[in-house]
Amino acid sequence: MRQDAEARAASRRLLATSERELQRIVLDMHDGPVQDIFAALSQLQVLERSPDADAATQQRVRQAIGLLERALGEIRNFIGAFRPPGFERRPLGEIIEGLAVQHETLTEQVVELTVAPDLGDCALPTKIAIYRILQEALANGHRHSGATRQRVGVARDGAAILLAVSDDGRGFEPKRVLAREVDVGVEGGHFGLRGIQDRVEMLGGRFTIDSAPGRGTELAVTLPAE
Repeated sequence: MRQDAEARAASRRLLATSERELQRIVLDMHDGPVQDIFAALSQLQVLERSPDADAATQQRVRQAIGLLERALGEIRNFIGAFRPPGFERRPLGEIIEGLAVQHETLTEQVVELTVAPDLGDCALPTKIAIYRILQEALANGHRHSGATRQRVGVARDGAAILLAVSDDGRGFEPKRVLAREVDVGVEGGHFGLRGIQDRVEMLGGRFTIDSAPGRGTELAVTLPAE
């Protein structure tokens, strides 16, 4: 029992450390590549307006500007998605609501959210895990399932936090996808499913996923509140 408790505590510290590392990466991206792209765009825009540039050169420059602007937009979306939502100072329900609104804004996909009135708050590692799991589930539902809407429910059951996410998409075969993700997991673009499972296991929770081709997906997670 003591070894289990120590392992669980170590896992919680690891999750918190991973979140701090993620925020450092986000900050480095903002202060590094984003600023470099801005500088490159400025130089190209000067070249585009130059009277010495012929029509062919101007066309190539406009194409390069378009590519850089698209890349910048994708990086901005990434930074916006992974910017820390104030885990320490905001309650779980408020953070989840903010994530749902953000997802709808970025994807124009409807999220039907239900947050139990007695949800309360939870330990920081659980809050981070719930947030990142939901973020990944919503992103997967948007990118891979072809769903028109997603449903999210967050509730408390005694000393546990319950998260349920479902969609009306095309569905898939979870066992096949999880087996494929054992080796790096990039094939098919479902790497996040293994990440969800790993986060839940690290905190001693439960994770189930019910899906099949043609009938959507339902994901359920139970994590200790403290």
